[in-house]
Amino acid sequence: MATVTVSQTADSAVNAKQFTALEHKVDGLVAQLSQLLSQPPKKTKGGQNGFKSDQLSRIPSFNRPLTPESLPGTPESGTPAIQPGLDQAESVAFTERPSAKLAVQILDIIQRYGSNTVSGEALWPGKAKFMPVVEASVLKQEPVQMVLPAFPFKSPNRRDKTLGSLPDLGEELALKHLNVITSDGLVYNDLMGIEDSEVWDYSTGIRKIIQSNELHHVSALPLVDLLGHSNTEGLTREEYLIHAGCYRRELVARFGPRNFDSHKAVKEEEDTRMTYRGYIKFLTKDLMYTKMATDTQDLPNPKKRYKEAIEVLAYQMITRGKAFAAAVEAKCGDYVRLSIHPSTGQTKLSVPLIPPPPGGHTMTPWHSSVAVGVDGSFRTVHAADVRETHDLVYRDGRPYCFREKSPLYDFGELQVEFQHLYPSGLIIRPAAGAGPTPSYRDVDAKKVRKLAEVQSPVVLRGFADTTDRELFISRASELGKVLPQELEDRSNKLHKNVVSSEAMPMHYDGMFRFVTQKDENGNGMKDEQGKEIKVQKPPKFQYFSSVATAPKGAGYTLFAASHLFFKYLPAPYTMERLEAIRWRMNSDGSPKISDLPLVVRHPQTNAPCVRWHEPWPASNKTSSTYEIAIENDSPDVVEQVHRLLYDRRVCLRFAWEQGDILLSDNSTTLHTRSAFKGDFRREIWRVDFD
Repeated sequence: MATVTVSQTADSAVNAKQFTALEHKVDGLVAQLSQLLSQPPKKTKGGQNGFKSDQLSRIPSFNRPLTPESLPGTPESGTPAIQPGLDQAESVAFTERPSAKLAVQILDIIQRYGSNTVSGEALWPGKAKFMPVVEASVLKQEPVQMVLPAFPFKSPNRRDKTLGSLPDLGEELALKHLNVITSDGLVYNDLMGIEDSEVWDYSTGIRKIIQSNELHHVSALPLVDLLGHSNTEGLTREEYLIHAGCYRRELVARFGPRNFDSHKAVKEEEDTRMTYRGYIKFLTKDLMYTKMATDTQDLPNPKKRYKEAIEVLAYQMITRGKAFAAAVEAKCGDYVRLSIHPSTGQTKLSVPLIPPPPGGHTMTPWHSSVAVGVDGSFRTVHAADVRETHDLVYRDGRPYCFREKSPLYDFGELQVEFQHLYPSGLIIRPAAGAGPTPSYRDVDAKKVRKLAEVQSPVVLRGFADTTDRELFISRASELGKVLPQELEDRSNKLHKNVVSSEAMPMHYDGMFRFVTQKDENGNGMKDEQGKEIKVQKPPKFQYFSSVATAPKGAGYTLFAASHLFFKYLPAPYTMERLEAIRWRMNSDGSPKISDLPLVVRHPQTNAPCVRWHEPWPASNKTSSTYEIAIENDSPDVVEQVHRLLYDRRVCLRFAWEQGDILLSDNSTTLHTRSAFKGDFRREIWRVDFD
């Protein structure tokens, strides 16, 4: 078990303009909460706004402020009418509380990760239940804690479903997707014939993923801590194995519901029935090669006997799960409850740990393997289904994932390894133990370009000679047609922004690059006034070399992937609607530009690509200001695009290492940079090419 926080921090404080904009944005969301609440909040003796002081004190302290920049994307929502009979004066007082407004927005963000409802089209019933918890956290400037019982152990079916008993790419993606970890392995493993030692090894692997990937918003809460045992930080493997059975018995004795009838619960409780059906589905395949399955083979009608055995086990798991849920509620009553199981959403939010493609099935990483497509997409699959079409990839000497077979991964005599980034991107390294460090000059440039068209950004890391300036420039010509470079005038505001340590707006390169439009004969075209018709001509790629980097934890480059932007696009927005949108930009350092398409098509793949420049206020001291307006749709589009581009399911936070070479497709991928401070030299070379 563990807790997770919705990030409430950022490098910069909220200025008045940002906070006012945030308040206006959530005004429309607040009324929906009034419909959900059966009683308006009232001031009590114990505290403000209906929350007792002891409720607030149970939430761990957290001293950093909440800022809009730290929140992932927020979906649009309708504004239902106020529930009839609700005291209007008290409702108005509620909706005007800044803490309530922000709490609603946070819950809306959490809902966006869920699968109970379609974001923007239906309400999440659990918002009413968790509103007091979230607002209490806002009032105290504390994190919003969430708890997700999950990550127990790998399925025992290692032949058809999983790659082994230890965590792999699936668990890594799940943890990065939600930045969350909880484990209920000891609750069920004995019922399924999984040894306690395997649960320990699996949970140890999970903790290693958290540490190595610096998932700072995760804190582990194993069953022993859930039960309130003290001095467990130094618990050894041997001690754990000695007492594991005792922990299970204590869980059932203390939290098991009295006179609980699992059969009755499955019949009468919708959430329990959905969980039971899920158990039946995965247990049938999980246990098909276990002793339970072989024991039924010698009985009359073995298929029926096996089915009956699975049903008995599923009811036992329902009973054990009730005890576990009660323990979670007792320990984490002030947390937002998440669940991997389908639910009505009344008491929890169901979340897919690895979101499936449209129309795909949701599977947890411990019941599946991960297949990586040549386009960089991630799918949870049963191992038996992809062995012929995908290569098995090893990491640290054990199976890690499947990767779609493609000549793009064949670098000839140069032995390389590939690391798939979340949510998008690819790192290519020299293979471990392959001899002397190979030179960057030996890398197939054309193949790297093709990979960047489908998995942007692509990074070459660990190769020699990557900071050789002459080599860097000469290899640019192998990648494509090198374009003239701008920003040589150091008095130019745009140049000052590039070489400063400030954050930059999310954008695509070539915003101000125009060429004369040609007719079919190659002649320049003119308008009715005789002026040349200019069209925007952005470069197709950016090509970077990291010569000197910012300190660790600063100076990130952010890359927002268009295909993920459209994957997570909330209702009422659709591809058709966005393709019709036009926008304009007014900048104090450049000419005005209008009639800009929000969506363009990729020149090679014809895939839809976002074309955008983030609004940038005058509060930035050295850079230009950018005012953005939508010409033919709602002004709310600006905020929605902004939120989704920075959504962590869409946007890669890339940390440079010295010597990195990076290619980014300027059509599929927008980019920006986070601010950094300190007296140090940060130097990154860039070339644009077609």
